[in-house]
Amino acid sequence: MTTSFSTPAWFGDLLGVSDVLAAKDRAGVVYWRGFEDADPDDVPPFTFRLADLATVFADHAAEQTSEQKQRVLGILEEVQASGSEHDSTAVATGFFEALLNAWDEGFDLQAVWEYVGSESREHCLAWNEFTGVPTPDWMR
Repeated sequence: MTTSFSTPAWFGDLLGVSDVLAAKDRAGVVYWRGFEDADPDDVPPFTFRLADLATVFADHAAEQTSEQKQRVLGILEEVQASGSEHDSTAVATGFFEALLNAWDEGFDLQAVWEYVGSESREHCLAWNEFTGVPTPDWMR
């Protein structure tokens, strides 16, 4: 099944921040297609791609520079603040909810929280409230 959704330019910028992110996305697309001669426009749902990036971001955060972490979270904040509704929803439900899940599984979210912008923080706090996860003081 081919998707009619085109990948936004900012997503390429996001992948350009880190070879780890770009490699994860390439692997995810190849896995989704299932074989090399698949339709080149057939990519996983955008929210899935963002969730995969959040997982690899969390898994490799200690290896990334402060500038890389700031750039990744800054691009996503810009989308949250001024992107299309489709893109901002995908970032919130794909990337940030997966990042919060990684935190539940031991990722040190506090170590990157300073780079999370206000729109993204607002979503994270609302998600904690919705799911009943206690929000620590450092997130407020």
